[in-house]
Amino acid sequence: MRELIEDLVAHCADLRRQLTRELRDPQHAADIAQSSFERVYVQALGDAAIASPRALLFRVARNLCIDEARHRQVVQSWAAQQSEVSRQAAAPSSEYVTAQRQVLRRVIGVLESLPPLRREVFLLFRAYGFTRTEISQRLTLSEAAVAKHLVRAALDCSRVFAEMQAELIEAPAVSPRSSFRATLAEEWS
Repeated sequence: MRELIEDLVAHCADLRRQLTRELRDPQHAADIAQSSFERVYVQALGDAAIASPRALLFRVARNLCIDEARHRQVVQSWAAQQSEVSRQAAAPSSEYVTAQRQVLRRVIGVLESLPPLRREVFLLFRAYGFTRTEISQRLTLSEAAVAKHLVRAALDCSRVFAEMQAELIEAPAVSPRSSFRATLAEEWS
């Protein structure tokens, strides 16, 4: 047994050099060589007759590299599928887009129905981010008048939003883990 271990240790350096050349990563090559050494040693404990320890060591290392490459391929395939599912889940349905366009048209209608000064104050504040002081200076109004216009515009808009809330279609939340069949089963049940 001691002779086998000495033989394996002597070939381990050759194996690491070859793996480093093939894998282009010295740490990874050392890990594969170590795992190969361990597997051959465990096999030698159970099976005393190993004809060529060097050949077995190199074959085990090659098999470990193949297994790892297959595993990496499966992981990459799974990650690609998950990103595809996430991307599909992120795309809104046509009904959702249509509903949101209708909401947008109604919001524009509400804004257009506001008195011109109230609409301008509201848009300067909400859309352009001006402060009340900046709006009062720009439109030569008192800050109290600006505040009054903002409150009234917010009330007008909130009334319409309360009416529309029942009509809104929310974007469906699709779990990235749900499968196509599970989604269909939920929709048809």
